[in-house]
Amino acid sequence: MPSLEPAPDGARDWAAALVRANMRQAYARHGLCWDASAFAADWDAGENYLLRRGGEVVGYARLVHDADRSYLRDLQIAAEHRGRGLGRQALEAAGALARRRGSRVLRLRVFADSPAVRLYRRCGFVACRHEPPLIGMERRLAGPGETPLAPPRGDRRGR
Repeated sequence: MPSLEPAPDGARDWAAALVRANMRQAYARHGLCWDASAFAADWDAGENYLLRRGGEVVGYARLVHDADRSYLRDLQIAAEHRGRGLGRQALEAAGALARRRGSRVLRLRVFADSPAVRLYRRCGFVACRHEPPLIGMERRLAGPGETPLAPPRGDRRGR
């Protein structure tokens, strides 16, 4: 089972390279340019985590919290590690971190044409905002004594 561990400051360049490589095609499709200074500012403003499986770093996540919500600002899995369930497991770990912070909801934004939308839907996220080319999605987190919401019926395959 992979774990999210706090990222040391020295991991910022590795995380930036991963995000840039993973998002290159989506940015090109939507006419966006990589902004290294914006990534650095976001790094400083969030909680940054390395996703480890065994002793190997296989991904990166960044969370930001407010009073009762957490925001998953980045979730990136290295290309050679995709298709192994790490995204789903990283979402569960991020939800657990958010719950420990007192959050009742985990939110994220994703390009509407991204294959990741199907993963998020399978993991119980529902669309709550449309900000082209992005959609905002959220998942209610279990509170004390509650169980997490299951994905909506008929939505298990990302439809």
